[in-house]
Amino acid sequence: MTATKQQEEVVMIDDPRAATLVTVTGWRSRDGRFYGDNEHSARWAGCTHVKCRACGKPTKKLYSACQSCRDKAAEAKYDAMPTAEWDGVAMLYSDSRDEYFGSPEDAEDSLEEGQTLADLKLRICEPKYARPIDYSNWHDQLPSDSNCDAPYWLEDAVDQFNAAISGQPPLSWSPSEVALRIEK
Repeated sequence: MTATKQQEEVVMIDDPRAATLVTVTGWRSRDGRFYGDNEHSARWAGCTHVKCRACGKPTKKLYSACQSCRDKAAEAKYDAMPTAEWDGVAMLYSDSRDEYFGSPEDAEDSLEEGQTLADLKLRICEPKYARPIDYSNWHDQLPSDSNCDAPYWLEDAVDQFNAAISGQPPLSWSPSEVALRIEK
């Protein structure tokens, strides 16, 4: 050890300089977690319900609006949708039942006593097709030091796949923002 090197201070565990007692103030949620000065987070963690943003009634904290206000908003959204005739092909989706139908007749067959087709709040669905593959999917795997194109066999396979899915029926259907026009 050289004389120029400073001697390291030694503080033992029972030395009063090792630690001092402090008092901390903050917010604790009802489940006992401490949130420091973040009152909002503590209240959110400890609550089960919040005020509905529309009417002020209590609603589970997972929602910003109560069931009644959510139903009214869904009704208003549906009523504001443009309407169209059924094309004879598209699936139909019922907003009120969360159920799909192959035709307006299928939907009518499912009606309960006293219900009308309008009660189902039918939306015309959009088809979802298989997406074609693009050669650029493998661009990052080609050598970076040159302007290489994908190998011919890969291009051929991509072309064959894209040709095979072209003109095929939809894989699935999803509700559009267009309501089924129902004659009253």
